[in-house]
Amino acid sequence: MTRILTFLACAGALFLVACSDGSQFPEATGEGGVRAINAIPGSPAITFLIEERALDNVSYKNSSTPALYDDFEYNFNFDINIPTQADPLRIASVPVQVEVDREHVFVLTGDLASPTVTTWTTDLRDWNDSDTVFEARFAHLAASLDSVDVYFYDNDGPLPVQGEQVATLEYGEVMDTTDFEEGTYRALITAPGDIDTVYHSSIAVILNAQSSYLISLFDGDENETSPYMLQSMSTLGIGQRIPDPSYPPTIRFVHGASTLQNIDVYADETLTERVVANLGPGEATPDVVTATDDTTWYFTPAGSTATVLFEHAVNGPPWSTPTALYLTGETDEWSGVYLSQDRASTSTIAKVSLFHSAVNVGAVDIYVLQRGDPLTDESRPALSRVPYGAPSATAALAAGSYDIYVRDFATTTQIGGPFEVDVELGDVVYLLGIDAVTPGEIEIRNVSPP
Repeated sequence: MTRILTFLACAGALFLVACSDGSQFPEATGEGGVRAINAIPGSPAITFLIEERALDNVSYKNSSTPALYDDFEYNFNFDINIPTQADPLRIASVPVQVEVDREHVFVLTGDLASPTVTTWTTDLRDWNDSDTVFEARFAHLAASLDSVDVYFYDNDGPLPVQGEQVATLEYGEVMDTTDFEEGTYRALITAPGDIDTVYHSSIAVILNAQSSYLISLFDGDENETSPYMLQSMSTLGIGQRIPDPSYPPTIRFVHGASTLQNIDVYADETLTERVVANLGPGEATPDVVTATDDTTWYFTPAGSTATVLFEHAVNGPPWSTPTALYLTGETDEWSGVYLSQDRASTSTIAKVSLFHSAVNVGAVDIYVLQRGDPLTDESRPALSRVPYGAPSATAALAAGSYDIYVRDFATTTQIGGPFEVDVELGDVVYLLGIDAVTPGEIEIRNVSPP
């Protein structure tokens, strides 16, 4: 028995109605697949549309969820949002005839002012239930590199040697689809003809039979500690980040507990490996390299190992990712909130968010106003209902000078601000809300990474 590989997204058809005479377009003879990849470093999320119907928002290094559509010709459109504009900005549009049982991958490269849209087309696989192989193809989308060799090998087999690459790719190229026996595999990306010049050596990943994988190499951004990253997306819509284990994660500590004194941070129970010294309320550390397995952090009074104030375990930080631990709580009930935050700089906006760590304050609304504009009853929050012990969403701002205010949720009671913030395009600003001296009020600190 055979089965056609289906997509996770609902199969869709745009019903295209003709003019006033009531005629219709020819009946579809089948369906083909569509998806988009954003390979423009520093870009905001790009909205991928079929005609004017949005399919997905695609951030850098990511693919949209695959979808199926009838075999008509469509305009595939790509939009971005600009904070100073009410309507989305269309950056590209391409007409494509969807082919039956073929997948069309739209790859955006270059820059936002004039992006290049390349279409990769390949057959959708008709799998047998007895098949023991998967199919994979690699793509080179790391703009900082010219050509690369791609080695792909069984984790339980011998290491590859020079000349055993599965592909040599120029920037913007994708290899032919190739079958591999199901199993656990590693990828090695090197300079062409030089296996000893390694750009990326991946962790081992399990790849299942009767599956199709597109694995793309990208330049890393601020969300990676590594210079390059592999991202996989299957035609079932299953995405996977494939990091390089030689680049460990990092952690920064943000002290948001107003009743907790200045502290030292240790990485071991014997309190011999101090990683942070004299961290005070409202302050944050630079990034600290950490282990990728389970780690427990120990917090002591600054300059003393006589007592451990509290400890916090972090279970398996992700490879090559910057993370943060926000210290919260009230006296003798302190704890940490562990986060992986979006640090990626975006060329069209500034990003501002706030972590609410004021234990004496309930949920809050955050207002972002142009510098000098008054906060009124008619003002609308930029970020609403931020609970204690959690980060807000991100406000996308144009370059400029702003005043930030905090109110109790769904009231006009001001409990914080104005806090002045000046931003340029590409800035990523993290704010901390901590208990002020006056009970029930919140103080705002800038705790952005240095």
